Amino acid sequence: MLTETLRALSGQNSRLLPALQFLFGNAAQPASFQDLPIQPVLASHRNVVNDKPFVLPKERFGGSEDVALVPFIRSVVDQTLCAYAHTSSYLLEYVGNTPISPYGSIALSVGRWGYVDWDYIRDLDWRIFLPPQIGHLSGFKTHLQMTLTSELGKYRLYPLLCGRDERGLPQVQLREIRTANIHGFHLFLIAMKPGFVRGNLHRDGGYSPHFAYFPESSLDAHLETANMRWSDVIQQQREDYVDMFNQLSFNIFGENDGESRKLKTRGWYLRKAFKWYATLARVRGLAGLEEDLLYQYERFQGSEEELAHLARRRYYSQMAPSRMRLDELDRDLARVASIAYAQARNPDHPFEGQQASGDGPEIVLLEAVPEDFAAPACKLLEQNGVALPNQLHHLSFAARIRFADNLSAPCRVHLQDGNDVILIPAGWSMVLGDSYICQVMKKIEEENRPLVQQDVRQALVMFLACLLHQVIVERS
Repeated sequence: MLTETLRALSGQNSRLLPALQFLFGNAAQPASFQDLPIQPVLASHRNVVNDKPFVLPKERFGGSEDVALVPFIRSVVDQTLCAYAHTSSYLLEYVGNTPISPYGSIALSVGRWGYVDWDYIRDLDWRIFLPPQIGHLSGFKTHLQMTLTSELGKYRLYPLLCGRDERGLPQVQLREIRTANIHGFHLFLIAMKPGFVRGNLHRDGGYSPHFAYFPESSLDAHLETANMRWSDVIQQQREDYVDMFNQLSFNIFGENDGESRKLKTRGWYLRKAFKWYATLARVRGLAGLEEDLLYQYERFQGSEEELAHLARRRYYSQMAPSRMRLDELDRDLARVASIAYAQARNPDHPFEGQQASGDGPEIVLLEAVPEDFAAPACKLLEQNGVALPNQLHHLSFAARIRFADNLSAPCRVHLQDGNDVILIPAGWSMVLGDSYICQVMKKIEEENRPLVQQDVRQALVMFLACLLHQVIVERS
């Protein structure tokens, strides 16, 4: 039906046939957006975490004013780069462009609650992405820490002398006034090698919508160069999930003797494990399990044996990434990532993340299809004599076409507000947008084809009209 509808509509405008063939190839009815000849890439990280919540409050640390951490760390990194550029002028081009990322508990705290919960975090972890020519033996990190200490002094923040982390490594540390808790700056240096965003999350600083946060746009160009597709993100998420699961499991259940004892951080995971297990639960969208684990993190006072029993009972039974359940894991990761991207594109819209009733509990509402695609598609249907349902036959029809996750095909459902909505599978949100059109136009220029942007846009509008037509006809 979709193929015949597309052929009928395109027959009215032969100028669009080359654009349709270029977009969809020989498959007039692609099964999914991943079947397109030009697969959409993540040209922007669209992270839901911005820089505003990352603040060092003066009332906790005794400074002269609140310190916005992201621009503060950016300034520290850029000053150090400029100092090194005196002997290596090529570093000047990296000033202001090297990605920085809050990491660990500080980023997870903001990701969960929208602010830094100082009772939850331990250290101020930051990933600093640098040109690979600098290297770990260049002394850059020492200079970075010296600049950090100097800049903190400008806000009357005075680090502890000879501060060291739990492994005995030098660390710039601040002490809270009220609690006397110590928070140290951990600065992880990551080499910006080609394709580094595809690397291991913990070793190479690879990209993840949940475990790494980039409040700036500094990573966008690297993601675009890496040509990461949606399927790449889910695969990488799976590998990161399994890697972290195995790492935490070893510290909880691993043998504590021989060589393995050297790899195990004794006592550290006795209570902290629940915090990281809660992180993995959040990544899979299991809110109830996350709350349960956070509750245990705040209150657990038992022994290591009791922790092992409790963690195995509350976590392993539901979260183990066994081979038999990898499809289930991928489904969870895709669903939560879809919601994260939708919320980032439309942070103030109330629908993102809600479940839709009528077609199963797994369907999750995302953002509306962009108006400049939905409205022309509706108009195209009306011009071709398609009778729109009475409830949808008004100006707000376009606003009732939404993307939804965990959806195999377009469908129409009834919402709790009493209105109908047409749902489009979430993957098409990366196609029905200006970023994908720009990607297509770059390909057209490379191949020197006589196609213009308006034809590409109209072809996508036509495809959306066919999806809507299929839903309307099947429902009626």
